[in-house]
Amino acid sequence: MSSGTVTPPVSRGLVPLATLLVTTQSYQIVVFPNFLHSLLAEPGWHLSPGGAGLVGSTVFLGILAGAVAAVPLARLLGRRRATLASILWLTSWSGAGALAAAPWQLGLLRMIAGIGMGVAFPLILSFLHDAAGRATRARGDVAARAKGMLPFVLVGMPIAGIITQNVAGALPVQDGWRLLTAMGAGLGIAALALSALLLPRGSDTVGLAPDQAGQREPSRRFIVGMGIGLLAVNLIAWSGLTGLRSADLRFNTALNAGAVVALVAISGVAIRRRKPRTPLRQTVCATLVFLLFNPATVVVTVVSAACLLAGQSLAFVMTLVGVWIADGYCRALAISVAPRVLYALPHRAVKETGDTAPVPQPLGPGTRE
Repeated sequence: MSSGTVTPPVSRGLVPLATLLVTTQSYQIVVFPNFLHSLLAEPGWHLSPGGAGLVGSTVFLGILAGAVAAVPLARLLGRRRATLASILWLTSWSGAGALAAAPWQLGLLRMIAGIGMGVAFPLILSFLHDAAGRATRARGDVAARAKGMLPFVLVGMPIAGIITQNVAGALPVQDGWRLLTAMGAGLGIAALALSALLLPRGSDTVGLAPDQAGQREPSRRFIVGMGIGLLAVNLIAWSGLTGLRSADLRFNTALNAGAVVALVAISGVAIRRRKPRTPLRQTVCATLVFLLFNPATVVVTVVSAACLLAGQSLAFVMTLVGVWIADGYCRALAISVAPRVLYALPHRAVKETGDTAPVPQPLGPGTRE
């Protein structure tokens, strides 16, 4: 290990902390599918189901911008400070969203709040990734547990979706969305306090560096294009689905249409960039595997099947599908901006295997934690 790299301690509480952070940070994105009836009942807003979905979809633009800024911000502030700053940002703007006086204000505040989530998601996973890759003799048990628990940390988002669905049903329709949003800000305050106490100190940003010589960061053209695509797809969904009878279908389609297109495109490009010489067919298969074979898919599928068998309403199932889409969108962005955080494998040095690339160095001499 180079002299410039500082190895942080591997905390036994890191896995549950990471799970809690994924749950609380994803709250604001997965709670919105429960807002439909409350938003339609908001006095003076006169929202249609499609219009309400369009307001909610702005958070995906914010997450896109935040994910792109995650690694540069970690270089500038250090990973721990950047993570704490992103949690504070999301919490503050989420609280402001509960006070929105017009639909455009709610959409704008959700987009700004989403920047914090976009920054936090890959950084939170990178802490766990580093613990998994640091299988030292002294703390090998903790590192191995972190590696094995990485998939389960991602279950945090479906957990948040199921919890918010049940909480929403117990709240009054009038101002229900304001209460749910304010609850998310309260959870953010608790998450910030725990993070300040338990996040490892003294770690670098090696886990965020590209792990292949040919790895390239997303181009500005690609980032801008995905943002425009998100807007375009949501506008098309909003304007083209007004004639459908189901309000829940119109709402959730306008909310998630752009995210579906984006998560497929972003993850496909990221996987293609990771292995540029792979045939296109294998890239498509790898993208489908990445999107479909994950803990969130299992949770949402099992719960949705149980709800359908129990005769639950379509709205509940569509909410869970929205949670799966949000999970896939965040994971696609994470693999795009910091590929290694979702490939938790120990990084071997050249002296251990002759054909293994050298362990990457920190992202720069100014990297701090």
